[in-house]
Amino acid sequence: MKIDNNDRRHEVALFRYGLIADLVNLPPATKGLYARIRKKAETEYVIPGSNRTRVAEETIRGWLKHYRRAGFDALLPVFVNKVVR
Repeated sequence: MKIDNNDRRHEVALFRYGLIADLVNLPPATKGLYARIRKKAETEYVIPGSNRTRVAEETIRGWLKHYRRAGFDALLPVFVNKVVR
């Protein structure tokens, strides 16, 4: 079964939300927030559409920031079609 770009984008956004879900309602200055993010960054995951297994702390902080500002749609990745010459 072929997965189209919209399905893939939604799958990736759900993964990202799943990673930050327990953090989204915590105030930004919550004690221990960065330690929780660090622990998540040390964990291995099956990341949709990727061969990578870990997510950097900075990336997790970015997803959290974007989600707080703009909601779930901010977690949707932007796929760029590249033409190889």
